[in-house]
Amino acid sequence: MKIFRKHFLYLLCLAASAALLAVLLSPGGGILGYVAYISAFVVFGFILSWIIERDILKDFSRISKALELLPEKQKKARKTGRKVSGFDTGVSISISELSERISLQMRETEREGNQLKSIIESMREGVIVISREENLLLVNDAAKEMFAIDDAAIGRPYMETVRNPDLQGLISRMQRKKKSATQEISVLYPKERSYLVSVRVSPRYREIVVVIFDITEFKNLERIKADFVANVSHELRTPLTSIKGYIETLLDRNYDTDEEKKDFLEIIEENTDRLIAIASDLLVLSELESGEADPRDSRKGYEEIDIRETVLRSVGSLDSLFSKKGVNLLLEIEDGMPTYRANRFLVERMLINLIENSAKYTPENGSVSVRAKTLNGTLCIEVEDNGIGIPPEHHERIFERFYRVDKNRSREIGGTGLGLSIVKHIVIQHGGTIGVRSAEGEGSTFTVELPRHKQ
Repeated sequence: MKIFRKHFLYLLCLAASAALLAVLLSPGGGILGYVAYISAFVVFGFILSWIIERDILKDFSRISKALELLPEKQKKARKTGRKVSGFDTGVSISISELSERISLQMRETEREGNQLKSIIESMREGVIVISREENLLLVNDAAKEMFAIDDAAIGRPYMETVRNPDLQGLISRMQRKKKSATQEISVLYPKERSYLVSVRVSPRYREIVVVIFDITEFKNLERIKADFVANVSHELRTPLTSIKGYIETLLDRNYDTDEEKKDFLEIIEENTDRLIAIASDLLVLSELESGEADPRDSRKGYEEIDIRETVLRSVGSLDSLFSKKGVNLLLEIEDGMPTYRANRFLVERMLINLIENSAKYTPENGSVSVRAKTLNGTLCIEVEDNGIGIPPEHHERIFERFYRVDKNRSREIGGTGLGLSIVKHIVIQHGGTIGVRSAEGEGSTFTVELPRHKQ
């Protein structure tokens, strides 16, 4: 009907114009003639509008029907191998192709959006996007965990949800200055971590993109490196200072008897042995860290070893220490234990370090127990003592190089401060794990679990 009304108005205007033209051009005829003229044009307009409307609606009906039948025609065309032809079909095909292209583009856009979302969600780095209205648009899982942000935070102001003063201040400053910046911040809750935060303000959309990198491990490595340099310098300086002092005394002949001279030389020898032990342990650590070792590779010293024999040999090398300290040794080795593929020298070194460490920190008449067994194919070794024990706050750091719970007591007992660090690296090289259970004054238990490797 809209088409009919539109054409009726067009033709009515055409009839009025024709009537006016007839009045101006006709020499006469009277009023009845003009009315007849106008009536004829109006009737003609109605008839012409009805014809045009009928044809247009008929075309639309044909196109609509052709679109409905298009899938069936295309199916028949694929079977017969002939092309789909015809005016109606061509128009419907064009519309169908346009619709298909739009649908394809929408699916492609949706796929790319899902891919981008998957990438952002799987990133270890935290990602936060803030709108120009300061509301959260996007927060990935890593950022939620870093700053304890809940799922309901999306759409809310970031000042209410990202509750870290340092991060809030950095975002606010960059938003005002319209610049990008990077800053290191610390978080105490839910756990103590260090983050490197990069804030960028989008110049086009004025959105703020925040990327957070977890640098806690790097900070720990820096601390360990600094501690190592300080400790190794101290450990080397102490014996070297002692050696230099006694050598100067000998050169100046500031001693009364040959017995004093002998004592000085023995002290020099003792400190020299300490320097050699430190250098040797550092070399062992360097070799353990220099490359990956495959327990199946016989060229790197791996072989099938008898665990009972290895434990007995390791304990035997410490007989003098147990006798001197007056410490009792208890052995519990499972009968019929299968052989284990490992580096014999390194496993013995691991056992000696653990047993020696336990014996040194166990008082006279105390005891050290060494247990070895297999559990579900895994070799389990425990070294337990009833010595002075280790406070819980030191458990995570006792395997670091030169770390000592009580520095003064440790130096009196002796040792390089590298024994447990070497043990940990040997265990890791064999693909195992090591743990400690201890409390101050209640002794310590070191547990080593080494998985069995097939040749």
